[in-house]
Amino acid sequence: MVMISVVVPVFNSRDTLEILCQRLRETFAELILDYEIVLVDDGSVDDSFSKMIELHAKDLKVKIIQLKRNYGQQNALMCGLRYVTGEYTVIMDDDLQNPPEEIAKLWFKISQGYDVVYGLPAPAIKKVQGYRYWGGRLRDFLFDLMINKPPGIKVSSFRILKRELVEEIIKDRTSFVYISAMTFKHKVKAANIEVEHHQREYGHSNYSMIKLAWLYLKILLNYGPGFSRLAGSSRPQYEIAKIKL
Repeated sequence: MVMISVVVPVFNSRDTLEILCQRLRETFAELILDYEIVLVDDGSVDDSFSKMIELHAKDLKVKIIQLKRNYGQQNALMCGLRYVTGEYTVIMDDDLQNPPEEIAKLWFKISQGYDVVYGLPAPAIKKVQGYRYWGGRLRDFLFDLMINKPPGIKVSSFRILKRELVEEIIKDRTSFVYISAMTFKHKVKAANIEVEHHQREYGHSNYSMIKLAWLYLKILLNYGPGFSRLAGSSRPQYEIAKIKL
């Protein structure tokens, strides 16, 4: 049976974790696929990690990692990718905006021979703040300009990757981590597919306009032509406080 790993960076999301794991279990049961869930607590200040311990105790397919402090979503993802065992890995957020049931669409698409598939909200479905929309457009422009991204492909936080690609990504030791930029360092066969995208029910986005602008500047400085050789690699990408696999 094919094994699918799911990596979820966790930040102050105690209220969504149990339902997220339950819906993931139901999704993989329907797809008749084996699975593991890797939850990475990125320095939450609520009791998210206590909830993660509870979920792990109930289901050993839920693997949990706590980082020593907040390193950022991308660094938490890199940590999780280094502990997956599946033939394919799904990356998704902890806020249920991407329904776990939509993993089926990613799975069926990547089964057609792709290395990575990004789930994109249909324009009629997704309702975003203006700066998030234009921030995404800027990110796509930067990737088209400076990274070996296949023409027409757009990136998102909801995606599935083949094991071979994950193994290449986790070799990267660049201190500033951005998984999609690392993905396109390699020649990949990529695809997009439309998925449902729901309004956030719990909490709020951690990205403001200023944070997004700073993020994309760092992408340019670390992965852009003429800059990537200057990218720092001396600082650790993350440090682990506790781990239960």
